[in-house]
Amino acid sequence: MLIISSQVQAKLEPSVRYQETDYQLCAKQRVTKALLFDVVDVGVYYPDCKQAADIFDDKPKLLRFSYLRDVTGDQFTEGADDFLRDNLEPQEKDQCLTYFNEFNTVYKDVTDGDYYDLFVLPEQGLDLYLNNQQLAQSDNSGCALPYLNIWFGEESMDGDFEDLRDKIKALN
Repeated sequence: MLIISSQVQAKLEPSVRYQETDYQLCAKQRVTKALLFDVVDVGVYYPDCKQAADIFDDKPKLLRFSYLRDVTGDQFTEGADDFLRDNLEPQEKDQCLTYFNEFNTVYKDVTDGDYYDLFVLPEQGLDLYLNNQQLAQSDNSGCALPYLNIWFGEESMDGDFEDLRDKIKALN
């Protein structure tokens, strides 16, 4: 019980180190459902914020999702699958959808204070962590950026993600 009560809530750190690279927090946004429920704080990190042009740019980046309430792994999987089907171009569906369906099975239940880190490495692929524990790694570099369509595609799961994308575009 002491471990649970002394657990530090996840937050958007000013920087995160990964594969010998320091990623800096460049933009952040709180996602709220129905104007009532704060769900998650999302931070977008780059090695250099001055290189950030758009969430779909070809620069390495980290998306940190710091949760403020409970979300089930099934909700993650279903939402990711649905938004990828809705947002991917036909060629991306052919190339990536089977891969994404498998990748999305690793999501776990989260509670207030948990966080997912998704490293998007256009030249390498994707790495997914939950509270610093690796859940999945991909070397499918052609599908790294299309995965961002879950949150930033034409059919977004929430308008707050569009606001976050605008903040990234406004950096430079």
